[in-house]
Amino acid sequence: MTESKTPLRFFSWSLTRYVVKDVLISFVVGTVIFLLILLMFQVLRLSEFVVVHQVPLKDIARLSAYLLLSFVPIALPVAFLFAVLMEVSRANSEGEMLALQVNGLSLGRIFFPLGVLSLFICGICLYTALFLVPKGNRKFELLITQLGNERVMAALKPGVFLQGFYGLVLFAEQIIPVRNEMQRVFIYDERDEKHPLAVTAQAGILRLLPEREILTLRLTNGSIHLEKKQRDPIQQKIDFELYDINLNTPSRAESWREYSPPSYNYPQLKARLLETKHDIPANRQLLIELHRRFSLSFSCIVFAALGFFIGTLSQRGIRSTAVILCVLVGVAYWLSFVAANALALAGWVLPWFGVWVPNLVFGLIAYACYRWRLKR
Repeated sequence: MTESKTPLRFFSWSLTRYVVKDVLISFVVGTVIFLLILLMFQVLRLSEFVVVHQVPLKDIARLSAYLLLSFVPIALPVAFLFAVLMEVSRANSEGEMLALQVNGLSLGRIFFPLGVLSLFICGICLYTALFLVPKGNRKFELLITQLGNERVMAALKPGVFLQGFYGLVLFAEQIIPVRNEMQRVFIYDERDEKHPLAVTAQAGILRLLPEREILTLRLTNGSIHLEKKQRDPIQQKIDFELYDINLNTPSRAESWREYSPPSYNYPQLKARLLETKHDIPANRQLLIELHRRFSLSFSCIVFAALGFFIGTLSQRGIRSTAVILCVLVGVAYWLSFVAANALALAGWVLPWFGVWVPNLVFGLIAYACYRWRLKR
């Protein structure tokens, strides 16, 4: 008779389906909401590209897609916390948790399906952080550089000398950005140090030739003054009706710029760590970036435990405040994460410790909630 009363199997497919179904729905909805919220913080930056730089909407859509991809490692853990907290608090307030426990299911057994789901989401988040996000971030950097090369007129101001305009000193009394046109232009060209030029023109227009990948400044009705480094009373002046200056701009296909640490995928990051062994600050920054990706992904597991045990402590009606609790926990975690990363970057703590300590702290909070729940 004693043998017939064997304990229930730790894994139950019906329990898993019951626990996971509602959590997955809330998780998907929460992910979309948090991604859109994070994208809204970039609206002013994106609108500047449209209004000031006259960037086409298709390029804005590409920038938005790359930004959304970069937000995924942050949005997934917070969305999972929201889903777990929302559904567990609902089940607890409606008496479903109590009913499961009365039927002999411990908190560990009820949490087990969520723990497995958190491992699965952690894997997705980690793969995204190690491979997909760096790829998207790199494309974002290159697209920004390309748009900057193509929309240089937006950076010009009328009546102001601009130094460093593709190696030139440029002055224009009037600028018409929509037509990429300038009026009454003065240019000092010292790219050839032995033969610097001073150019004046009535008008100038920037022309991009995509097939040749050349950005040209076409000047009309002006003069070229040849400056001689040697002492010579005779100065040369050449009048022109049309004069083209080819600007030194990166290839449209490449629009090259240096990699930033978030743009390295996992193999590139490991290779860069070996290359920078003797450059302590650069190596520390790359090491923090590597641990950061693993730590943010692992936070899915920490948030699953934290959301579950906070939800089991909740009283009736707490579901209405689940969003507020989620935001408070998310903000507290992010602030501690940023602060710990700053300490690690400054060299005050070891890189791995600074990145992983927020997970340790919030994991201990989840364990404290679990112990408190057992005593109730």
